[in-house]
Amino acid sequence: MAKKLISVWLSLTILLFSSISIYAGDNVRGDFFIKDISINGQQIINYQMDDPFFLYKDSTYLPLNAEMGKILGLKIELDMESRTLKLWKAEPTQTNLSQRWMKNNKQDVKTEIVSNVSVIAYEAAKETTVDEPEDIEQEAVSDEEVQSDQETVIELPKLEAKQVDLKGMPVLIKGTVPYIPVTAITSNGLFGWDVYFDSYTGIYISTKEGVKAKSFFNEPRSRYNRGLVNYIKKYNGSYTTNKAQRLVFLFQHEANIYGVDQSLLIAVAHRESTFNSSAKSRSGSLGMMQIMPSTAARYGISSTQLLDPHVNIEFGAKYLKERIDAYGGNVTKALSAYNQGSVAVNRGSYSTRYAAKILGTQSNLKYYLSSGGYGTGK
Repeated sequence: MAKKLISVWLSLTILLFSSISIYAGDNVRGDFFIKDISINGQQIINYQMDDPFFLYKDSTYLPLNAEMGKILGLKIELDMESRTLKLWKAEPTQTNLSQRWMKNNKQDVKTEIVSNVSVIAYEAAKETTVDEPEDIEQEAVSDEEVQSDQETVIELPKLEAKQVDLKGMPVLIKGTVPYIPVTAITSNGLFGWDVYFDSYTGIYISTKEGVKAKSFFNEPRSRYNRGLVNYIKKYNGSYTTNKAQRLVFLFQHEANIYGVDQSLLIAVAHRESTFNSSAKSRSGSLGMMQIMPSTAARYGISSTQLLDPHVNIEFGAKYLKERIDAYGGNVTKALSAYNQGSVAVNRGSYSTRYAAKILGTQSNLKYYLSSGGYGTGK
């Protein structure tokens, strides 16, 4: 008598039709999700995604593309004839992005509303043991005969379908990639997923059944970021907590991209403008990092663009990194060149007073964080 253990899984590929745009409705803009994303303890860098997470009406939207399906453990099919978005739970085959380089620069995401679409979730099939019947009397047979008599029995999986409540939020689409709110899955108790959100770090998602998303919470980083937010608010009372949080993540992003200490960038912005994005000096330098329009123009950046905090901090980080590299890592010379120009530094006719002020501010910031119990983020 032969026994076979048969595991039947639906194997679906993402089926997204090029004609989807015909069914799309109003154009809407999603705000790039600037904070951290953690999936099962792995940090997913949003600017390394072709289809990034974004915020729409205060909801975090999740891209349902092929790679995210592999990370989350989802099979996805968008059937526009039946106007149904189908989700199957599967085994994750990736833990993080396969290609980790900057694919977007925190641009907002242009999407369209897809109306009258139902989202249906299906539980995957379970393993089934199938027994072949035994005869009371059996004749002796050879191994070859037993093997030839065995038949593979395949049973179709029984699927339990459940309509996902989007709680009034729409399905959105970018190109051929559908998006749904993260909470549409987690709050419906589907697939055993869980989500946790911390405003000082970001969003944590667990797709491991029985594992709480909060177990992946980066408390040291959250505490450190809280300290940076409070520092900014202390010296510029116009900042709300939300606005200061966004600024902290802007500094963090550019520090990561250009390999400059985040605290050094914050110190420059503090000394130059007290975190005022519209600051303009008597000499004409603009924005938070006080960039001269003539300097920015050499990089194709206009005066108007310099008043955008993102552009200003990005350029300041890039320009300062170039100076640091040019002077072999000598931060004092780099800061002096940032303030007085490379010509003055190269000929030795420069003052180190500016650099000393910036480095002193950086030291004060670190003392503020350590003495306040905010730690180092690690």
